[in-house]
Amino acid sequence: MIISIVAIDPSLLKFGQEYLSAPLAGSESGGQMATTTNSGIPPGAPIGGPFQLTNQLGQQVSEATYHGKYMLVFFGYSHCPDECPLTLQKMAVVMNSLGPLAKRIAPIFVTVDPTHDTSPVLQKYLLKFGTSLIGLTGSNAQIAGVAHEYAVAFNTNDLEASGASVISHSTYIYLMGPDGKFLNLFPFTITVAQLTSLLKAQINL
Repeated sequence: MIISIVAIDPSLLKFGQEYLSAPLAGSESGGQMATTTNSGIPPGAPIGGPFQLTNQLGQQVSEATYHGKYMLVFFGYSHCPDECPLTLQKMAVVMNSLGPLAKRIAPIFVTVDPTHDTSPVLQKYLLKFGTSLIGLTGSNAQIAGVAHEYAVAFNTNDLEASGASVISHSTYIYLMGPDGKFLNLFPFTITVAQLTSLLKAQINL
């Protein structure tokens, strides 16, 4: 098994690299809660943007589909051996922990392997985590476009020691506001309790 923890690629970011000068919480031992202060990226930074994708039900969606809701966005792929299932399980538990507040959040999983992760594949895969998660796929060009908007780095040419293909990819969780603007960025090491507490505080502002 290969574990790929890939940072955001600064070359993909649409703003100055000075925002990345501070360490991201969770990268140190203990996995402390990430905040906009120690992530080094302020709310409103130009991360995220328009997209046209297809959900796991085969429906065409865009960023406007989720307007008015917070978006919790994670990029990965369905046959990922490690971070993806762990993070998706965490997101599903968080949604359950939020109770009535969960209806104000769209928990989104964007595949970086659209050739394999068709809508039916995503639908079957995401049901392993319950019914709250939204899976998005599209053409290679569409996925490359949304990955660029979110400054996500991924590499489809990596191999495990066994020779099996594996996709290295960024492992951050993005929080976008109801207006679609960037609010925060969390490492996949953030705990359920931390993420639940942070989301409750954000929604109740």
